[in-house]
Amino acid sequence: MEHNDAQQRPSQMRHLVGYRVVETSKEKVVAEIDFRDDLSQSMGVWHAGAIITLADTAATGVAFQNMEPSSDQSGSERFPVAIQISASFLRNSNKGKLVAEAVPIHVGRRTLVIQTTVRNEEGHHFATVTTTMVPVSME
Repeated sequence: MEHNDAQQRPSQMRHLVGYRVVETSKEKVVAEIDFRDDLSQSMGVWHAGAIITLADTAATGVAFQNMEPSSDQSGSERFPVAIQISASFLRNSNKGKLVAEAVPIHVGRRTLVIQTTVRNEEGHHFATVTTTMVPVSME
C-alpha cells in the first residue's frame, strides 16, 4: 500500500475520538471505535457525530486507495474531501464497539462515492453512510 504525506500526517480527530483503522485495501477499509461516555449524546447512547466520524474515516481511507495519481506538473499531494454525506441511522446503544466497513461504489476521475456500513460487534446494522468525495490539491 502506498502512503502519501497526507496519509502519514497525525490525525487530531483520531486522538480525540479514538478510532482505529484495522484493515486497508483498494476494495475496503475497516475502522472501529469503542463506546465511551464522552462519545454519547444526552440519552446516553452513541452520538451521531461519533458514528459519522467513524464512517468518514473509513470512507476517506478507501478513497485514498482509489484516487488516480495527480496528472498536473505541480506534484502537489491530493486529499479526498467530502462534499456530501448522507446517513441513515437504524439503531443505537450504549456499549461495545462499532465497526465501519467502507467500499467504493463509484470511482471516477472527478468524484468518488463511498458506501460505509456501520455495525456493532454482534453484526447488528447501526447506520449506512454514503459519502461523495472530490480529490483536492494540498497546497
